[in-house]
Amino acid sequence: MESGNVDASLKGVLLPVRDTSDIFENSIVAPIQSAYLYEESRQSFRYKSAVLIENALLEEKYNAFRAKRRQEGYSEEDLKESYGFLLFDDVNKAHALGRNGVLTGNSTCTTLGDPLKGVYISMYSDCLDLNRWYNGKSGYIVIFRLTKGRVKRVFENYTQNLTPPTLGYDCHVSEELPSVSAKTSSFLAFERTQYYMYELLDDGSCETAKSPSAACPFAIVSFSYTDTKATLHAPHEISEEKKLDFHYVAWMGQLQIGTQFIDVGLRSAAVALIPIKLPPVVKIDRAIYMLELLQLLPRAAFETCLSGEVFLDGFYLSLCELVPSETEENKSFSLLLQEIKEKNLALPVPLNDGGFLMLLHSSHFLMYNGSGSKATEVMQAMFVFPDSRYIHKGNHSMDSLIY
Repeated sequence: MESGNVDASLKGVLLPVRDTSDIFENSIVAPIQSAYLYEESRQSFRYKSAVLIENALLEEKYNAFRAKRRQEGYSEEDLKESYGFLLFDDVNKAHALGRNGVLTGNSTCTTLGDPLKGVYISMYSDCLDLNRWYNGKSGYIVIFRLTKGRVKRVFENYTQNLTPPTLGYDCHVSEELPSVSAKTSSFLAFERTQYYMYELLDDGSCETAKSPSAACPFAIVSFSYTDTKATLHAPHEISEEKKLDFHYVAWMGQLQIGTQFIDVGLRSAAVALIPIKLPPVVKIDRAIYMLELLQLLPRAAFETCLSGEVFLDGFYLSLCELVPSETEENKSFSLLLQEIKEKNLALPVPLNDGGFLMLLHSSHFLMYNGSGSKATEVMQAMFVFPDSRYIHKGNHSMDSLIY
C-alpha cells in the first residue's frame, strides 16, 4: 500500500504489514474471506498489501462503549463482536478513517436510516458496492471491529421521510436480510446486507454522535479483482460464441448531446421491433443518478432476462443494446459509456404515451447467456411504459422518474 503517501498525522497510526506474515493471513485476509457471500469470490479476489490501524483514542472509545452497554444490562449476544467492511477507490480517504473513524454521511444509502445520523457498513466483504465487480477492479477495503449492540430489523424505506434512529437500539438491519443468498443479485445484496449503526447522545435529544463508538477501524487492505468467468474461455471458444450471436437491428439513427452527434443503432437478440418508432435524431438533454433510478424502477428489472416485453410492478419493460454504427468512430461513444459509468448516471429520453427510453451502463444488470452482447461493457437501452405496447390499456404519466 502506498505507505509513502501517508499523511504526517497518521504516522504511527497506520502500521504496514508484510503480506507474508501470519498477521496478514490470519488477522486480515482470514476475516475478509470468512465474510464472503459468493463462493466465486475465493478465486476472484487477491489481497496485496495492508496496514493495521492503531489509534488509541478510537480503541478507547470502542472499549468504553462495550463496558457501558454491559453495565446497562446488554447480553453477551448483544456484545458479540463481528467484522464489517467499507470499500474505497481513494487510498487517502481510506487512510483518513485511521484518524477519525467512520463518520456519519459516509454513504448515499438511505434505506435503513438517515445517513447523516448514522453510518452504513457492509456485512459481507464481497458486497461492498451497488455496482457489480468487474475484471481488473482494484481498491481498498477497510475492516472494522463491530459491536452491533441491540439490533432492530426495519423495513427498507424508499421515501424522503427517512427512518430515524430507534431509542434503545444501536443498529438497524433490513427485514429482507434473511432472503439474501448466493443467488441474490449484487446490488440487492449490497442494500440488504448493510449495518446502519448510530449512537444516540445521552443529553435527551435525538442527536447522534458524529462517529459511532461501536465501529472501530482495524485494518486497510488493497485488493484486485479478476472475473474468473470472463477468463475461463479459451480464445477460440470465444470466437465460436461470437459466430453464434445473432441480433436484430431495430433502429439506426443519431444521439444528440449538445452540439455532438453520435451515429448509433439499437439491436436486440430477442425481437426485431422496438416498442415505439424513434425519430432519426434522439436528443439527450438530462440525466438521472442510478441510485435514484434503482429506487424508482422495480429491482427485478435489473436481474430478470428481459426477452421481449415484460410486465414488472406496474411497468412494461423491454431491453435492447445501444451500439455505435459501423461508420461511427468508437472514441466518442466509448467516452460517453465511460462517463455514465464513472458518474453512475442514466440518460432518460421522454417518449410519447408517457414512456421513457433509459440509456444506462450494462454493469447494473445481471447478464444472461443469449440476452445480449458478450462484451464486458455495453450501453443498455431500456424502454419503460405504463401500458403494454401490444395491448393498449390507458395512459399514466411517468414524469416522476425525472428529477
